[in-house]
Amino acid sequence: VTSPYANILYHKENVTSGQFAFTTTEAGNYLACFWLEGNHNGLGANVNIDWKIGIAAKDWESVARKEKIE
Repeated sequence: VTSPYANILYHKENVTSGQFAFTTTEAGNYLACFWLEGNHNGLGANVNIDWKIGIAAKDWESVARKEKIE
């Protein structure tokens, strides 16, 4: 993932599955690239992206709940 000012926020190679998240400070368009190397004999690949911004991107599972606070 690259920021609008060409800062690399996330880079990973040889990944077959997984997930990641990042937080930004720069406004603008971000670039995410995915590719298959080598000959795959017509086999495809699935990429599922759930790109969230703003309040929708908040990890609500990690927010302290009233019953968890001592």
